[in-house]
Amino acid sequence: MYAWLVVEPQHAELLPAAAARAWSAGGGEVAEVELPVRKGTRPLVFTWIDRQGATAQRPPRWPDLLVEWADIYSESLFPGEDALAVLAEEISAMGADALLLHVAPGLAGCTVAWYERGALSLYEHVGGGTVSWTEADGLGRPSEGRGRTMALAGARKLAGAVGRDSDHSILDRIEHSARATSAVLIERALHRFLAADPPPFDELAGLVARARVQPLAPR
Repeated sequence: MYAWLVVEPQHAELLPAAAARAWSAGGGEVAEVELPVRKGTRPLVFTWIDRQGATAQRPPRWPDLLVEWADIYSESLFPGEDALAVLAEEISAMGADALLLHVAPGLAGCTVAWYERGALSLYEHVGGGTVSWTEADGLGRPSEGRGRTMALAGARKLAGAVGRDSDHSILDRIEHSARATSAVLIERALHRFLAADPPPFDELAGLVARARVQPLAPR
C-alpha cells in the first residue's frame, strides 16, 4: 500500500507548520523526487506517515455525499491515513495545491484527492466501488482522461457476458479493469503537476523509495 501527499517543491517549507496544525502526535517522512519528463526532469515533494504513525488532531472533512457513499459501499475514503488527509487540508489552506494519493498493492485500487484553499476540490476512487466527486457535479464516475478510454467502463459490458464466460474469467476481467483504471487516475493526477506523462507506477514507486528521505516533524 502506498499513501502519499504530493506538493510542488516551492511549498515544501510549509509542511512542518501544516503538520503542527494537522497532527497531535507522531510524524512523517518527506522526499523530493526528480521525475522524468520529456527532455529532462521535474521535482515533486512526496510526504508519508512514518513507521511510528501520526495522530490527527481532528477527522478529515469529507463532503457529506462522499461519506454517505462510503457508508453504503463499506469503502474507506482514504484507507488508514486520516493524518495524511488532514495534513492535505491544512497545507492547502496555507496556499499549496495538494494531491492525496493512495494506491493498493498491484494497482487493485486507487484514490486521488485534490485540495485547494483548505478543502477537497476533486475526488476519484476505484476499488470495491468506483466513484468521483466534485463540488459542482456531486457524485459520479471518473471521467475519461486525455483521449484514453477508462478501462473500468468496459466492466459495464460484463453483465452481458455472464452467460458466456465463467465466474473466474469475469472476476479476472474486473480485476484487470480496476488495475487499468488505477493507472489512468494516477497518470492523470500527476500530469496536472508535471504537464507531462509521469513514469509508470512501478517506476514512480521505485523513484520515491530511492529518494533521499528527511523526517517531517510538526513545528
